[in-house]
Amino acid sequence: MDSQLLPTAQLDILRYLYRFRFLNSSQLQRLLNHNNIRLTNYHLKNLITYNYIGKHYSRSIGLANLPAVYYLSSGSIKVLSDRPDFDKRALKRIYREKIRSQQFIAHSSFIAEYFLYLRDESDKTKHTLHFFTKTDLLAHPYLIHPLPDAYFARVDNTGNTKRYFVEVVEDSSPRFALRKRIEQYCDYIDDGKFTEATGHDFPTLLFICPGVASMIYLKKHISRIYEETSLDQIEIYIATKEGAFAGRWEQVETEDE
Repeated sequence: MDSQLLPTAQLDILRYLYRFRFLNSSQLQRLLNHNNIRLTNYHLKNLITYNYIGKHYSRSIGLANLPAVYYLSSGSIKVLSDRPDFDKRALKRIYREKIRSQQFIAHSSFIAEYFLYLRDESDKTKHTLHFFTKTDLLAHPYLIHPLPDAYFARVDNTGNTKRYFVEVVEDSSPRFALRKRIEQYCDYIDDGKFTEATGHDFPTLLFICPGVASMIYLKKHISRIYEETSLDQIEIYIATKEGAFAGRWEQVETEDE
């Protein structure tokens, strides 16, 4: 089926899966603003029939009751490759989506859940939200590499804009990798590419940690090197995953004497 013939809801599903990689039916229902999950499932079933999307079940102990997650399947490549808003580099990875790890799937799903949270909060506070996933950011070569998990901007009703990079830390992330990522941000701040390319101040950096232990370690490390590096030029906040959804952020500054 040609993409021009796809119902709008089904093309939107493909677009959301392109951006977020892995989504369950509940997330897709909310993204599509469907009142009834049956409508969402109807469109998902049709897309599976054409091999545009696949469905991944977890059979691990303790995860059996989790909903199935959906991802782009190989049949979608031909449909999407002719559309200007889909990056061909990102479409090539579709062949490997069905073998992604459970950790990767959970990571992708978390980003989507955080976007939905930000969207709801922005609606409540009358902010305009602009949210970019890692896939969206492929189009911006001046950004730090590896790319952040997300970038978003919130505009209040006076036109004031606040910008953020989001880094989601995994349980499996070794400490040397966390230190390396901080070092990469220091170098990126130093080279001034973001401000040069956009004309904006460097975004606030948000670290979302899986639990208290990793949060404490990361906070101590950043505080220890804060004044010795370019980190003191920006704002940095840190939270656990639970805290991020509750708005419990801690600002990271220099280590107390």
